[in-house]
Amino acid sequence: MPIMLKRLLNSLPILLTLIVLGVNPALAQVNGDTEVLKVHSKSFVGSADFIVTLPSKYHENKDQKYLVLVDFHPRSHAYLAGLHDWMSHNGAWPWLETIIITAPDGHEGLGKLKSFDNAQQGQALLDFIGQDLLAAVDAKYRTNGFRILSGFTGNASISLFTLLHRPELFNAYIAASPILSDNHLSLMTDAINALPDLARKLTTQPRMLFLSRADSGYEQQQIADFDKFTELLKLKAPKNLIWRSQLFEGSYYMSQPALATIYAIEMFFDDIHKSVEPESALGKQGPQAIYEHYQWLSQRYGFEVSAVDSLLNLAKSKTDLKQALAVGTFCVAKHPQDAHAHHGLAVTLAALGQSSDAIAELTLAMSLTKHPFYLNRWGKLLTEYQTE
Repeated sequence: MPIMLKRLLNSLPILLTLIVLGVNPALAQVNGDTEVLKVHSKSFVGSADFIVTLPSKYHENKDQKYLVLVDFHPRSHAYLAGLHDWMSHNGAWPWLETIIITAPDGHEGLGKLKSFDNAQQGQALLDFIGQDLLAAVDAKYRTNGFRILSGFTGNASISLFTLLHRPELFNAYIAASPILSDNHLSLMTDAINALPDLARKLTTQPRMLFLSRADSGYEQQQIADFDKFTELLKLKAPKNLIWRSQLFEGSYYMSQPALATIYAIEMFFDDIHKSVEPESALGKQGPQAIYEHYQWLSQRYGFEVSAVDSLLNLAKSKTDLKQALAVGTFCVAKHPQDAHAHHGLAVTLAALGQSSDAIAELTLAMSLTKHPFYLNRWGKLLTEYQTE
């Protein structure tokens, strides 16, 4: 029997089971539950059934809240959920755990809302997003308030439209290969006044934009206006719009949304994942300045961003163990529920010969984590401290 046929027959029972259960086999490979969110609106009859994939262990970690990413292309769900699963499974690095939401395919009411030519006509879609879709998401799921709107081609144009006219709806925007020619959605003309006006609208948290294109044959008619839009951003975007324009030169057209997603996620959360270097200008100011920096980041993102890694790096850089102890003690005081903070302090205490205090801190660290890697590693270290 040919090998490929044998493999197909072996997998047939699994495929049949998925079909009977109504599960998309492509989505079944992604960790996390996939379900339907029925969104009702006065704009159409019945519901729009959005597809939702929850982060792995969403139902186990009942105290945790999550980011949200929305994309209006129905076929985007598989690659978004897959990329998220891969880029978040290793300690949520570089993608913080996120609820992925995509639109239904062929929904007539939603299609009409997305069919508009100018800012006035587009307000109905923005109302739907804010009053119906995001309200339904927040009502059903544990969200932390940080939202991303992602889009490719026409949906990328909608991302830009939303940023210009209702920037408060999302914290970050991905626009991969947007349609800008012929003043699509009045974006080119509206941007002239709307970009500087963002300074007035964004009085609390800044917003982020990742804008990209390729140079394939399919995008040739968009290049001139894309470059003009980028120039408008350079001239008129306020400081509280953090943006980046990326050219994926030589890459294929259909690769654009996946490439843009990867690059955008790295951009959006770069400040979270990069620790403050002890020898940097900020690091030299000491633990209080580092902590205040992360308090500012927490305000910027709308959820807590931990200073622990940067404070521990600062403690490790100290050749004077008493100075290291002071930093470690400060870190624990500011992050009393962080297992790594207590582990870092335990290591310094042990180096100072304070074994009993080191054992107490390491025991506390182990009580604050369920991660098998750290429980095993720290358990061995605890045995060493106890036998010294």
